[in-house]
Amino acid sequence: MSLLKNKLFLSLLSGVLLWLSWYPHGCTVLIFIAFVPLFFVSDKLHERGKGWAFWQGVGFSFPAFLIWNVGVTWWIWNSTPPGSVAAILLNSFFMCCVFGMWHWVKKMSLHIVAISLAFIAFWCSWEFLHLQWQLTWTWLNLGNVFATHPLIVQWYEYTGAFGGTIWILTVNFICYALFKQFKPCFDEKKSMPISSILRHLFAHKIFIMLIAVILIPLLASLIIYKTYTIKQTTPIEALIVQQNIDAWTEQYEKSNFELAEVIIETAKTKLTPSTVLMVCPESALSHSIFEEQLYHLDQYPHGAFEQFDALLQDHPRLNLILGLSTRAVFNYKASPTAREYSDSVFIEHYNTSALYHDRKLQLYHKSKLVPGVEKMPYPKIFGFLEKLAIDLGGTSGSLGVDSEQRVFHVTSKEGVVKIGAPICYESIFGALFSQFVKNGAQLMCVITNDAWWGNTAGHKQHFEMSKLRAIETRRYILRAANTGISAFIDPLGKAYQKTEYEVRTAITQMVYPNEKLTFYTKHGDYLARIMLGVAALMVLWRIISLFRPKSLTTNH
Repeated sequence: MSLLKNKLFLSLLSGVLLWLSWYPHGCTVLIFIAFVPLFFVSDKLHERGKGWAFWQGVGFSFPAFLIWNVGVTWWIWNSTPPGSVAAILLNSFFMCCVFGMWHWVKKMSLHIVAISLAFIAFWCSWEFLHLQWQLTWTWLNLGNVFATHPLIVQWYEYTGAFGGTIWILTVNFICYALFKQFKPCFDEKKSMPISSILRHLFAHKIFIMLIAVILIPLLASLIIYKTYTIKQTTPIEALIVQQNIDAWTEQYEKSNFELAEVIIETAKTKLTPSTVLMVCPESALSHSIFEEQLYHLDQYPHGAFEQFDALLQDHPRLNLILGLSTRAVFNYKASPTAREYSDSVFIEHYNTSALYHDRKLQLYHKSKLVPGVEKMPYPKIFGFLEKLAIDLGGTSGSLGVDSEQRVFHVTSKEGVVKIGAPICYESIFGALFSQFVKNGAQLMCVITNDAWWGNTAGHKQHFEMSKLRAIETRRYILRAANTGISAFIDPLGKAYQKTEYEVRTAITQMVYPNEKLTFYTKHGDYLARIMLGVAALMVLWRIISLFRPKSLTTNH
């Protein structure tokens, strides 16, 4: 018990529990108690009653969040060592600032329910705001932890991943309250027999509340899972190509013509006359192509697309979705990231997904870019680091973005099918992903190149997140990854035909478009916006309390 009185040990314990709870190999149930040691750290700091509450909270929680970030996202180092250090340190610091803010607000005399609500509101607000700004890195949003267990979060179609965040933190606070109630039972001077402790525990109202809060969402999810029916109308035969090109060398050593050859030779093993859709990875053709040429291939032929034309002649029903590196020329500075090459000549570079059919292209430019890799955040501040951005999509430096989540229109004998094709990083943003669906997408493709991280937990974590997006939107997802993992994911979050890592292959399956919009798709991250309002009120309440007469307030 002496160790449990040590604030540093408690902080380290929280960090280890958070790390060990994370997928793909963690024990997920640990997430429900992972914050409890940190809550006791806050109690012990308040018992001392000295020092600046905010900075005390920051200092003593930092070890926990650093362990969590390092343990789960260390693999970023494989793609960008400086970026990994920056991401891990900044993310850990931002998290402990949230804890510090809560510790500061907690100095007011609040009921345990208000204290709990304050932390949940602050944490949800942090996750929500972290989705919006240019330093976004939302890999560790708490609701993502259930990605490997889609069976238990089918209700994400109503709440999105923020419902999971609120569930996790609520259970943590109930466990914390329960432990506080029974802590005296373990005191050396007042120790009680285990049988007596268990008898009191099972009869305690907090324990009953804990069981209810855990079981109700689980039962609701099982009911949804058992009763949801995937409508199997207007079937589409689809094929996914896993190109398996080394991202650091082969991707640039091979020409676009040679890369197209790889795609076609891999696809031919599974293509049939009935195949309507073929999906290839991000940067399938990695060398940059001028968009003016792509829109006028009759005038400016391109070797790679001439090969695709030959394939389409043999398979006239086929529509090809693939990732490109593209650039557009302007006679003015079209955006802050457009680069001047000569007087009145500006070029914007894009990470692009494209639909190709009948010598026509539809393009979507990636709009949520990876900070420090595809976009230098806040260029007025960090612009001097622009040249350090590495090449993860065919072009180094900051890229241009699209103005909306564009949807591709595929014409088949079944009619027009609308398809969204977000690129890589965009698949971890629930509201952005849903925007494709709001714009009409009946099927979703995720094209990605996870090869930068090597065969680490990184590509596995990224794959699992697509299961949550499938549940939130109730759409089939066709995931094409350069080196893996590629798969078909149904609207219940179940994956089919998962490919092995670093295997060149193609997989095929029937998929079914869906037009119905889920509650989450319609309303987005409404829970987070509510929590943001609650957090603002809590901060305002705390500020007002500082100016009230001390006789009217009680600080701890």
